[in-house]
Amino acid sequence: MHCRAARQGDDSMKSFFTALFTLLAALSGFSQRTEAGTRYKDIVFASAASTIGVQFGSALALDGSTLPLLVDVYEPAGDSLQLRPLVICIHGGSLAVGSRSEMAAFCTDFAQRGYVAATIDYRLGIEAPKGVTTIEEALLRGVQDAKGAVRFFRAHAADYKIDTTRIYIEGSSAGSMIAVHYAYWNEDEIPPEVNQTKWGDIEGTSGNPGYSSAINGIVNYCGAILDPRWIDAGELPVGNFHGLLDTVVPPDSGVSSDFGIKLFGGVAVSRAAVKLGIYHHQAFFPLTGHGGNEDSLRRFAPNFFYSLMTLASTAPNAFISPALSAKSLNIFRYDTYPFLTTALDLSGNRILLPASWVQYSCSSAVGTIDPAGIFTPADHPDSGYVYVQFNTAKDSCFVKTYDIQSIALRPKYTVTDTIHPLQLSIDTYDTYSIKHDLAMTMFTLSSTDPSVGTVDSAGIFRGKKSGTTSVVASFKGHSDTCVIKVESAVGAVTLDQLESIDGWTFTGENIDSLSVTSVLDHHSEGDASLKIYYKTTYSSLISSYMIYLNKEMPLYGIPDSILLDVQSDGRRHRLYYSFADVDSELYRASGKKYLNDSVSFDDVSAPMTGLSPVGGAAGLTYPLTLKRIEIQVALDRVQGVSTSGTIYVDNLRLRYPGSVSGVGIERSAPREFILEQNFPNPFNPATTIRYGLPSSGYVSLRIYNILGQQVADIVHSEQSAGVHETVWNAHAASGVYFYRIDVVSTSDPHQRFTQLKKMQLIK
Repeated sequence: MHCRAARQGDDSMKSFFTALFTLLAALSGFSQRTEAGTRYKDIVFASAASTIGVQFGSALALDGSTLPLLVDVYEPAGDSLQLRPLVICIHGGSLAVGSRSEMAAFCTDFAQRGYVAATIDYRLGIEAPKGVTTIEEALLRGVQDAKGAVRFFRAHAADYKIDTTRIYIEGSSAGSMIAVHYAYWNEDEIPPEVNQTKWGDIEGTSGNPGYSSAINGIVNYCGAILDPRWIDAGELPVGNFHGLLDTVVPPDSGVSSDFGIKLFGGVAVSRAAVKLGIYHHQAFFPLTGHGGNEDSLRRFAPNFFYSLMTLASTAPNAFISPALSAKSLNIFRYDTYPFLTTALDLSGNRILLPASWVQYSCSSAVGTIDPAGIFTPADHPDSGYVYVQFNTAKDSCFVKTYDIQSIALRPKYTVTDTIHPLQLSIDTYDTYSIKHDLAMTMFTLSSTDPSVGTVDSAGIFRGKKSGTTSVVASFKGHSDTCVIKVESAVGAVTLDQLESIDGWTFTGENIDSLSVTSVLDHHSEGDASLKIYYKTTYSSLISSYMIYLNKEMPLYGIPDSILLDVQSDGRRHRLYYSFADVDSELYRASGKKYLNDSVSFDDVSAPMTGLSPVGGAAGLTYPLTLKRIEIQVALDRVQGVSTSGTIYVDNLRLRYPGSVSGVGIERSAPREFILEQNFPNPFNPATTIRYGLPSSGYVSLRIYNILGQQVADIVHSEQSAGVHETVWNAHAASGVYFYRIDVVSTSDPHQRFTQLKKMQLIK
């Protein structure tokens, strides 16, 4: 990229998260019981009794055999109640591994709270090639098996003392994906490419025909849905429980590092529930990844199911003391806030009420509130009250709205060219100096010199000719300016002919002796070159031996690559460059081949697209300054043995693209998906991987060792059409490694590309 990464204005997403965190804190207080030992909510039994390995059905497996499906059942020990709710727990494991025993602790916990709990088998495995369709088929098989289990328990309700009007499902990870699709995937929504001739319809043939598979609610623990459009108004209540740092199953939307396709996690499911008026609870954890927080989950899930049962069995007029989810609220003018209302049930427990049970209103000066409780501030700062009425009782929340104080256009100064579009960003600060991200289209943007470059409503600047212009952003009396310099070049431009050592300094790392001189009898261009003589001694305690040619040189525009002519002593030396951007953050470029030509000068190119950040670099902003040339010396790897040699360098130059499509490292889009062989190969410690996308897609690029274990996840993002490069700096042992790319088309999730290539790390 050639500008600092923009934090674009999905402000509604930010306000959604803010509200959910507030509500989570509030509901944590509401969940505290007012009397000890509320059945279904608290642990009221000392132990659970289990029945292991009961066959509930059978179904066609991937290998063509008929697979028996087993269930383990947990009941509260010593319970005399004749009708008890059932919770079916579904284990995780990427739809490919795992066992029902993994959910034993959850089942025991549910049983001690008074439920009948069961953990089930389902058919594991995803057919090759792994992709959207085969994952859909794996989910279909899981849903079919779970439905077979529900039918089994209806058929045997008397045996296990189950109330068939209260059946719930809790899943974990892939098991939650089965639960979510159980709740929201209907027969007419199954994509036509799914082989239902082989696998059957959504009900399946896993066993116990003639009984209903209806359930009453689900808990989604780190699970996701493939398409949130499958969620419809009036469908099942859901409790979403997810860590916001989850990369295995993204909490909102994104490409799963495990499945390699786009998923919509708990946040996305909650957002759909809010929009559609589906009853839901949620708990999202900003510092948690995939899984974890199981103790909190053991409180969250029973509380959610208890709420569902209480609402279903208790008349609205039996609830008392309604309370809004906030008593006072300061809210940014461009945010929204979803109010919730709770009330006390007959046992003194606070229950989240459905929006349809209450009536919301608010002072017109401060904003509006819809029947679902979504509050939207008025178009000017003010204060007033939000009210809720439930039965004959009322509660209120004092609301104060506040506005923008200032805006900041980023980057303040940068360089671009006439080829690469430049994405600008705007930080918005409120009265309390808190930063917000508003949609770029809310601002008015203009270039002071449109002949140099123009800016569109999305904040994309396009250079037209060399020169300098300012971009001005304005919004409701606030404005800010940035300066953009357009520097355009085509072809090769000399940076330093290396005719002398003037201005250069030379240092080494783990080098015994080093001398650099200018010589007239050996050159590729001009009249001279630099002769580098080195000597060093190998030690197994040292991993790298470096020669540094230091000179700060500002770079013009946005080069495509940097080139150096090199003739060496035949050893497999490596070439790198160190750059600083306008914010003094450091980046590195790697030569595409070894410096091992001892016969003549060889031009060695290092791509400058996709530069590797060094340290804590946050985002590349042009212009760049070359800090130094780096040569990693190859030597005889024998303890205590010295190696010496000579390397000639000449004609340091930059190459600029003639035509580039896209942003950052993207070049003109290829006609088909491409994964190139890494270079250099073998390598130590860094190698470049290049790939091409004919259209935009969600890209996952992962590194595996020879045992098939993942050792690095180096690309995990949505990318535009074009040619892309990335660098893997290997912190791993010598050996053979594999790199695999998985791409899911943005426009068509069923269009997918997967390829695997081999490379070798030699240290």
